[in-house]
Amino acid sequence: MKKIESPSKILLVLTLIEFINYFDRQVVFPLFSFLKADFGLSDFELGLIGTVFMIIHASFSVPLGILADKWVRKNIIAMGVAIWSIATFITGLVQNFTQLLFTRAAVGIGEASYAPAATSLIADNFPLEKRARASSIFHLGMFFGGTLGMILAGVLGSKLGWRACFFIVAIPGIILALTSLRIKETKHEHKNTAEVNRKNIFQLFKTPAYVLTLLSGIMLTFTSSAIISWMTQFFIRFHNYSVDQASITIGLAVIIGGPIGIYSGGYFSDLLYNKYKKPRSLAMAIAFILATPLMYITLTTHNEILLLITLVLATYLMTFYYGPMVALIQDIVPGSLKATAFAFYLFTVHLIGSTPAPALIGVVSDASDLQKAMFLVVASNLIGGIMLLVTSRYLIKERLKTQNM
Repeated sequence: MKKIESPSKILLVLTLIEFINYFDRQVVFPLFSFLKADFGLSDFELGLIGTVFMIIHASFSVPLGILADKWVRKNIIAMGVAIWSIATFITGLVQNFTQLLFTRAAVGIGEASYAPAATSLIADNFPLEKRARASSIFHLGMFFGGTLGMILAGVLGSKLGWRACFFIVAIPGIILALTSLRIKETKHEHKNTAEVNRKNIFQLFKTPAYVLTLLSGIMLTFTSSAIISWMTQFFIRFHNYSVDQASITIGLAVIIGGPIGIYSGGYFSDLLYNKYKKPRSLAMAIAFILATPLMYITLTTHNEILLLITLVLATYLMTFYYGPMVALIQDIVPGSLKATAFAFYLFTVHLIGSTPAPALIGVVSDASDLQKAMFLVVASNLIGGIMLLVTSRYLIKERLKTQNM
């Protein structure tokens, strides 16, 4: 069987897997209305579906990330994709809420193996000056997968029933798991694995730039997790959309703004880094601060045209960070800890940021209403942008200090 060797082909395979990864991950949220009706769930229980997934996903990210710095990454990827695809298929067979939680937890285990290994492979196959753009292309798979998962779940769930959605999305994953085994991974990529030890891992958390990046990531992943989990329901409850109308409308708005935002984030952060010697975090900081008032308008306006315009623009700005965040972490950590550092990033931001978001929004919604609950998103988005600004200021000072030594 012919090996996949060129960086562009490796990136293509990894991007396709990322597409299925997020298609699979987000497919459950537009189906909330059907699951609520079938299993008699509260908003808190609906949110718990996303929260349980993220707890498991975060918990397994670190050990699997460390493994990715020590073992053959394509094998980790193949096993992870196979696990989450099988678990997704079984989700379509569940008969109660407890079984649903267990299958989504299993999906979390499989998906936890992927991002650290994949981003490490990308870093090894692309030079520093092109890394953010390569990461942005990789994250286009995440974006399109998540968005199309949302659209098709709403449409297919309305036409074929919610169970069919899980059966359909499971099949491509098995094919891609086998494809990933063909990626050529050279031995020299792991020559420094002896350096991955407890002392060096603890050293990461003594690096101010890394800690600041974690703090900003916590707020930003809270924002994205809450929006992904509940925005479809917000349109249904406050703008009287049907499930499929809400899924299609939000999906199309996100498709317009998101891909341009992801590419722009990679382009402008690389431009700042290479030409103007500014940290990649600066582009992300500006984007999130500008997105905050737009998100507030999205949640409060009764004008449908303004609703869609602000959603598109906010999406454009809030997707800036997908590529640059990976590159930023790899800028500030040793080369031998690329996968480990990103795994700890995933663990921290998902456990503290993403994990509580769906359930917390559900709790506030049960106590008041969904609109008031979603105002938490506006606050977390602004705080995340400010934290990235602080990160940028610190990195600029460190660069000047180094130059003056």
